[in-house]
Amino acid sequence: MRLCINPNCPIPDHPDNINYKNCQGCGSQLLIEDRYVVKRLLSDTGGFGVVYEALETTSDKPKILKALKQELNEDTKAVSLFQQEAFVLGQIEHAGIPKIETYLHHYLENGTMIHGIIMQKIEGLNLEQWINQRDRKPIAQKRALVWLKQLVEILALVHSKGYFHRDIKPANIMLSPSGQLVLIDFGTAREATHTYLAKIGGVQGVTSICSLGYTAPEQEKGFAVPQSDFYSLGCTMIHLVTGKYPLDTYNPDRDVFEWRSHAPDVSEEFADLIDALIARKPSDRPINCEAILKIIKEIEQIDQLAPDKSKARRKLIKQSIKDSTRKPTSPILLTVSVIAAALVGLSIGTVIKGSALGDFEEISIQLPVFQRKRQTPVQFLQGHTDAVLGIAVSPSGRVIASASDDGTVRIWGGDGEQFKLIREIQDKGGWLRAVAFISENQIITAGQDKNIKVIDIASGKIIRTLSGHTNLINSLAIAPVSDRLVSGSYDNEVRLWQISTGKLLQTLKGHEDRVLGVAISTDGKHIASASRDRTVRVWDAKTGKTLQKIKAHSEAVTCVLITPDGKQIISGGNDKTIRGWDLASGKQIFTIDDFETDIGAIAVTSDGKYLFSGSKDDPNSIRLWNLQTKSSTWSFIGHKDLVTSLVVSPDNQQLVSGSLDRKVSIWTVPKSF
Repeated sequence: MRLCINPNCPIPDHPDNINYKNCQGCGSQLLIEDRYVVKRLLSDTGGFGVVYEALETTSDKPKILKALKQELNEDTKAVSLFQQEAFVLGQIEHAGIPKIETYLHHYLENGTMIHGIIMQKIEGLNLEQWINQRDRKPIAQKRALVWLKQLVEILALVHSKGYFHRDIKPANIMLSPSGQLVLIDFGTAREATHTYLAKIGGVQGVTSICSLGYTAPEQEKGFAVPQSDFYSLGCTMIHLVTGKYPLDTYNPDRDVFEWRSHAPDVSEEFADLIDALIARKPSDRPINCEAILKIIKEIEQIDQLAPDKSKARRKLIKQSIKDSTRKPTSPILLTVSVIAAALVGLSIGTVIKGSALGDFEEISIQLPVFQRKRQTPVQFLQGHTDAVLGIAVSPSGRVIASASDDGTVRIWGGDGEQFKLIREIQDKGGWLRAVAFISENQIITAGQDKNIKVIDIASGKIIRTLSGHTNLINSLAIAPVSDRLVSGSYDNEVRLWQISTGKLLQTLKGHEDRVLGVAISTDGKHIASASRDRTVRVWDAKTGKTLQKIKAHSEAVTCVLITPDGKQIISGGNDKTIRGWDLASGKQIFTIDDFETDIGAIAVTSDGKYLFSGSKDDPNSIRLWNLQTKSSTWSFIGHKDLVTSLVVSPDNQQLVSGSLDRKVSIWTVPKSF
């Protein structure tokens, strides 16, 4: 069987799907990431995620596909939280954590995108299913200690990464065939009977997930801390050692769980530890996982001691439990996570800083950064002896031009996969900073000598020279359909030219410092310019008037583009940010500030959905951003210095970059972003 994951498909389980690559109910592609097919729906009721069983076609191994529900596709917070799950789990290597294989974007027949995570499928039952299968017979203390130790070891690793789970309960713990417990946030048959959403703000009004009988009191109020996991863990142990749902042992008059009488075989020491885990106040619970593991070890050792010695040891354990709750002399602030987990079936989400013991003196929210996939160049083009400052790709995508401070333009030809040098054009005017294609046969160059030159590629001869700038020309942009060329110069001016005649149409003045980047809309009606004066200006190409003066960045604006639909401007600067602006109003739309160094270049795909950024961040000097979610999904690893120029091929299949490291790199653009 091949299942279609299009939420609007009228027949997702069409019987003929098994014989076709596309769904016979709606036409959407059935093969995901060119290697996975969906076999069956596992759950669509838990949180805001849909969970499927998928099969890897190359190995026939079953996997889990978790897809974000379609109605949340436009909710940037929900998408960020969904990505955060893959980010956190992707950092952790442990037998008790499902392995993340990939984060994917799957496009349906109608162009709609589905966010998905492919992860390891854990075979076996969850502990709620397991204990129900044995007629809710309590487990022995020995097994309970082994399982508690496993779970605390998993939590120790999760907590050490600065996160916590927030929804520990038997239904979220799988028992693998090896006997290892695996902490999950989804289930092959997830029970949601005791789960409800506490609507107290956040994404669509929700910031808390509460599993009745397992969730800590402070978490129900929206103030979860690492010790909230210990409360849930204690309630889980109550379920396992009594065979009863924790609330069945709760006495509301005394506000306590009266569970001990239902677990007569549990030692007093172990019972004391469980009660410490479920203390009402976070500060009365163990301070960290290490403290719990120490107590478990001491309890396990009692059985190996003579009766006279075990009595003394029992007193020591009681003291250890009491000591485990003490605050350190200098409280350490931990990075913990408060999440709208139920929205997307997650366990980890938006980061909040608070004290490890719940003293919330400081709260600051930030969206997570997703762990990126990595891409290496398919080819390095070497030969320039100085920095490469300009890159252009011909309309066919088969010719690349690179301009360098070594005073040459190199022309590289290829079949779309491998390129080789076909011509080197020397420019006696010094540094070359910009290059653009007019056609397959002609290029435009500009640089230190203040002139713009139209050059015939085959002969290397200058066809026409456009003069007027009084300082180095740093950038060029063309709109071939409207026969327009824009140039930006260190003389603080932007000039608009007619390509076919070389006629100067407009001189655009207003910048108070060097112009470092220019762009022109596809229809040739609007021009955008970026300057060292920290502004972006929008100009009317017909009248030459300034339409918008945007105080864009706190430092020099190094690059600018107009999106293909002509509605937005995107700029990058030396303040280590990329910012988006509404072209018509000049209002800021978004900011991306996840950079360590200056932004040297930006480029956008022809559909306007994805953005490439170039910087000097090591090793992530080039990154691919989803403009819908403002998240970075890929890193392109290879350049050793600032990336100065980026161009996406017309078919969106290749990216070409230039750098101060003197290299031109060619990259394959991922099919799935």
